[in-house]
Amino acid sequence: MSRAARKPLELPDPAANPHLFGQEEALARWRRAWRAGRLAHAWLLSGPRGVGKTTLACRLARLWLSGDPEHAAEADPTTPLFRQVASGAHPDFHRLAPRHKGIVRGRRAELSAEEVRDKLALLQQTGLSGHRRVCLIEDAEAALNEEGENALLKLLEEPPPGLLFLIVVQRPGLLPPTIASRCVGLRLRPLGEDAMRRAVAALAADLSGDPSFPALLELAEGSPGRLLEAAASGWLEAYAALADALAREGLAARLAAAELLAERARQEGVPATAELLGALLRRAARVAAGRPPAIELVPGEAAMLRRLAQALGLDRALAMWDKLGALAASVEGLNLDPLQALLPLVSSLGGAAAPARERAPS
Repeated sequence: MSRAARKPLELPDPAANPHLFGQEEALARWRRAWRAGRLAHAWLLSGPRGVGKTTLACRLARLWLSGDPEHAAEADPTTPLFRQVASGAHPDFHRLAPRHKGIVRGRRAELSAEEVRDKLALLQQTGLSGHRRVCLIEDAEAALNEEGENALLKLLEEPPPGLLFLIVVQRPGLLPPTIASRCVGLRLRPLGEDAMRRAVAALAADLSGDPSFPALLELAEGSPGRLLEAAASGWLEAYAALADALAREGLAARLAAAELLAERARQEGVPATAELLGALLRRAARVAAGRPPAIELVPGEAAMLRRLAQALGLDRALAMWDKLGALAASVEGLNLDPLQALLPLVSSLGGAAAPARERAPS
């Protein structure tokens, strides 16, 4: 199904999502700690993007507010507690998240110092509906500036009674060690294929029969959120256009590839663009390492990846992947022109990806 023919996907807010797939062990571990009287006041939920970290955190929040680790509000959207948390109306459920959230679209942004300070000051007060309260901080490494981190650290060091912190991170290494060390880690894993299929069937049933579904499943690498975002943003179509441009020789083809990426950066954000090019480099590195991907994302990809792997080698492919991450951060942080920044990298890739008989003499 083409992007034009596909119905727009609306990803559910994790607080309103009753579904949780593939993370049963993480949930069971948290419950065991509570039953044993060893429930820490702060938990650090980490793992790949889109595997259900915030969805699980909202489920834990409902359980804590209910006072019962087996409460039906955990996954029953008809209960008053579920509805209150989902709507943000529960007086003792406090949620902090960066603006412009999203895996594909837009950039992540810090919360203002005032927002963080005001929210954390509320946590010093007594709960309105009982003695239990929850503070959920999403993408904490992006949401908190230095002042916010210091305010959070004070609360973690001397937590008010009944306050549970659920801190969700995409990149744990960017969170200050002083904060991470005061939390119990809860690592979420990529989903297996069966759980992935169940998740997609529950969240976007029409995708399961889409001809592009096997490629989306391959791309997602165990992340339902990533699969749904890719489907909604036309990721495979953009990847096919990029692969086609890189497989052709000549300056015009390389410029076309760079312009394609620059346009996507303007529409979907720099992180999404870096992920598009990064997927190609990552998959080429797998070929160079002797572990080729199971299926093609787009027709002709396997041959192009073999050419890239042979021309670049594993070390260079990985080095370019690392360079891409730094480049994306520079383009976004310094407000650089994506076309000018990406053109040198795309030019080197285009020369390596084109068939040998078409390459210009060096």
